Amino acid sequence: MFDSRFPSVADLRIAAKRRMPRFAYEYLVGGANEEINLKKNTRDIRATELQPEYIKKFGLADLSVNLFSEKYEAPFGVAPVGLQGMLWPHSAELLAQAAHKQRIPFVLSTVSTASIETIGQITEGNFWYQLYHPADPVVLDDMLSRAASA
Repeated sequence: MFDSRFPSVADLRIAAKRRMPRFAYEYLVGGANEEINLKKNTRDIRATELQPEYIKKFGLADLSVNLFSEKYEAPFGVAPVGLQGMLWPHSAELLAQAAHKQRIPFVLSTVSTASIETIGQITEGNFWYQLYHPADPVVLDDMLSRAASA
């Protein structure tokens, strides 16, 4: 749903900076490894131009996509963010709920502040899991087992 108070990502960033603790805001907007990928992604997105064609007849657009035997309403989803709870209380749960309601993928980070089981309940088991491979095989087996069960 569009919120006219925030017509652009830049407007959302300004509002977030005002409301979030500085360390949490910097964690959210920053990038790893000298922010190389963050800069590259931003450059590539800004280089993309859309060409409006006002005179052409246009029907309803279908953005749905089938991924892993599941139909989603759009070809994008909610990316994994570690430690979301420090950014906003219960943000992982809120984002999972919104993604599930809108039928778009939700990806749970290994270092999420929400449990695999909680996200599994919210999404009725329809979520993805971003695994940071732990060194301990017992921990790995536990994480994979919990994700499969959820």
